[in-house]
Amino acid sequence: MKDSITSTSDAQPSVRLCERIRQARANAALTKAELARRVGVCLSAAVQWEHPQGTAPTVTNLTRIAQITDVAFEWLATGRGAIRIAIGDGPATIHPAAVAMTMFEERLLRIARELPSNHHEPLLAMLSTWTKNAR
Repeated sequence: MKDSITSTSDAQPSVRLCERIRQARANAALTKAELARRVGVCLSAAVQWEHPQGTAPTVTNLTRIAQITDVAFEWLATGRGAIRIAIGDGPATIHPAAVAMTMFEERLLRIARELPSNHHEPLLAMLSTWTKNAR
């Protein structure tokens, strides 16, 4: 029988970030309080991370969670790839800065992916203009 934390191809990845955080914490045999202490946040933050309507951790805290629970950052952040990185696998394939850091950024990404490609450039031009005017 395979250890659930090391399975990479035959198990469906947890779809939601809150579920992946919960799975990583549970497999590391940590309480929410212990995870919060090790990450350096209050208990309510760790509770929020595992709640379906809760807040998401910052990229910095997500990186800490991955390190503390010994899971791959890519898996924790996106649900893709191996749950654990084998020793000597090389550098991470996704840099933490490439992942949406807030729910706002995540919503923007989701909307952008749903847009027809002929709307991409006009939207970028509008956002660029709006950003310049906001300064």
